[in-house]
Amino acid sequence: MNLDNLEVRHKAFGLGTVVSTDGKYMTIQFEGAVKSFVYPDSFEKYLTLADGTVSEEILSDIAKVSAIKQSIIDKKLAENLHSMKHGIVIPGKEVIPDTEEEDSQYKSTDNEEI
Repeated sequence: MNLDNLEVRHKAFGLGTVVSTDGKYMTIQFEGAVKSFVYPDSFEKYLTLADGTVSEEILSDIAKVSAIKQSIIDKKLAENLHSMKHGIVIPGKEVIPDTEEEDSQYKSTDNEEI
C-alpha cells in the first residue's frame, strides 16, 4: 500500500503527513518533529487517518500481520508441548510445583534423610 502523502493523526503528536515508507516502516512529518512507525502495527493503537478512520486496506494488512504472529505463537507452543512430552527441558520452562503439597514431596520430614 502506498502511504506517501497520506494525512494521519497520532494520539500524542497530532496531525502529520507520511513522507516515506519502506514496507515495514513509515516516516511521518508532524509539526516540529519527524517520527518513524512500524506499519501496520501503529494503526492498531496510535494512528488513524486524518478523518479519524482506518481504511479497509490498512485493516486488511493488520489482520494479515496478526495471523502471521499467531501462527508463530502456535508453532512455538506446539514445539514446547512436543519437547515436554519427550522430557526435554526448555530453559525458562522448567516445571515448578504449584502447591506446597507438590513441593513437600521433595523435602525431607523430621530429620529424615533422602
